[in-house]
Amino acid sequence: MKLAIDRKIYDDAAISKTIYWLSGKYTFQRHLEGDTETISISLKPEVSTRDIDIECEFMDTLNDYKVRGIIETETHDIRTILYAKAFADDIELSEEDLSE
Repeated sequence: MKLAIDRKIYDDAAISKTIYWLSGKYTFQRHLEGDTETISISLKPEVSTRDIDIECEFMDTLNDYKVRGIIETETHDIRTILYAKAFADDIELSEEDLSE
């Protein structure tokens, strides 16, 4: 089966992580043309499932990784501050200290 993925919506990281996560059951071939990535999905010999189930599993996993990426971006600065405070010798860190 083939899926067409809009690269304006889903970035390479989300697509690659999805493919990696599902590579135990399926084999993938990727083709990028413009803003559309076509992904050919083949079942591994020991797996049997319907195309609609494969598509649902792929899209659910892809959306999961997209949201994880959004959360990662939105919380990056907060995590940096928490790490800096957790491992700092001086408890009194200023904003300038954290931005250096």
